[in-house]
Amino acid sequence: MRRALAALVVTVVAVILLAGYETRPPRTVNPHSPLYTAAKARAAQAPRAVPRGKTAAGAPITTPYSIIQVQATVDKGRLTGVKTLLLSGDGPHTNALNRRAEPILRAEALKAGSAKIDSVSGATGTSESWRASLQAAIDKARGLPD
Repeated sequence: MRRALAALVVTVVAVILLAGYETRPPRTVNPHSPLYTAAKARAAQAPRAVPRGKTAAGAPITTPYSIIQVQATVDKGRLTGVKTLLLSGDGPHTNALNRRAEPILRAEALKAGSAKIDSVSGATGTSESWRASLQAAIDKARGLPD
């Protein structure tokens, strides 16, 4: 009888504690995270040549979670420079995703020489919007109509 009562009390306490447990997205980026250090390493490997040619900014892309604007430098028809002018999120989780994805997207675009790059896993919306703004900037720098 005592064991049954003790088991019941422990069960009730565990249920009460679990019912009060709240989850929240991360507040900051962990600089020791493997994802963060991998993105930083890839960004460091990106070509750092001084961009020459015509520079133009794409239109700001607004999503339900972010506002993104990218600037492109085109020389002889090829993408030679990329700069993210605006990358804001609606909360800490989105900001963490954006901070992780942006250097990867920039490095891949410079490596490809165009906006035809893959999405960053876990940041599909950011990737699609970033590529759209980059393509608009490239078209503008090449003198193509909007």
